[in-house]
Amino acid sequence: MNSTKILQYIMLMVSYIMMMSSNNWLMMWMSLEINLISFIPLLNNKNNLTSQNMMIYFLVQTLSSIMFLFTIMNNNIMNININQFINMIMMLSLMMKIGLPPFHLWMIIMINKMSGKNLFLLLTLQKIIPMMIISMIMNYNYIYMIIFSSIISAISGINQTNLLKIMTYSSMNHSSWMLMSMLFESNMWIMYMIIYMIMMFMFCYKMNWYNIYYINQLQMNLMNYNKLIIIMLMLSIGGLPPFIGFLPKWMIMQMMINLNMNMMMIIMLMSSLIILFFYMQIIMNMFMMNYNMMKFNYMYKKNSKMNSMMLIINITMPIILMMNLF
Repeated sequence: MNSTKILQYIMLMVSYIMMMSSNNWLMMWMSLEINLISFIPLLNNKNNLTSQNMMIYFLVQTLSSIMFLFTIMNNNIMNININQFINMIMMLSLMMKIGLPPFHLWMIIMINKMSGKNLFLLLTLQKIIPMMIISMIMNYNYIYMIIFSSIISAISGINQTNLLKIMTYSSMNHSSWMLMSMLFESNMWIMYMIIYMIMMFMFCYKMNWYNIYYINQLQMNLMNYNKLIIIMLMLSIGGLPPFIGFLPKWMIMQMMINLNMNMMMIIMLMSSLIILFFYMQIIMNMFMMNYNMMKFNYMYKKNSKMNSMMLIINITMPIILMMNLF
């Protein structure tokens, strides 16, 4: 890693620290802009496709930043309390930043042939600052927007063969659950984000290792242990119990039941089941078709420690967390 990229990662960290220490809207907007100019160079891989991705990301983030700046200019920038109309515009601008439906098409276009590292950054770390701002303005008026985002993200992923697109739609669904958690407890989404980041890091690491972009590339002659790890990661991201990905959803469902939001919970749960179906379909393809496309047996030895860590995290971590909760 060269010194330029190290500087960019440092600037990314500075933007997160700046956001956490902000006490007014202007500082928050500045942290968003620092985050933007730090992330764009990381997308550069010296080809036309990444240049297009950089331009798309820049235009969308700039437009949403203008909307955000418009809201704080029409409000006292030193005052955290804002009226409902300004609140709505700000919410829409932040939904655009994180690529939630109906503002998600730019992200679907952008993620084609994106590397595992950049995909991880885009779907996790780049959502942190907008999510922190959303947690400050979230209220029950946005519950139908959350439900809508959850449904659209689930339906849009049907019949997709690009693994990156499936993961992106899955990320949108997870983001909807995070927004829902903000209605009940302001800090629950942080735990959800941490768990989601762990899952995504492990899966993107595997994607990068095997250079996987499409479903048919998973139908390779992997060793059984490697295949098991990939399957477990998919089930965890899909939210299947007892894997770690189910734990935050289960906590949110408990809160929704306690508040008699049963219908909302059923809709959110059904959308998650559709997402889980995507991953189950991929897993079935891995078992039913055995193409001898590549042999990666030598990679098992080089990667066995990482595989063991992934296995331990997915199985033991939810048990430990559940024991602490009860």
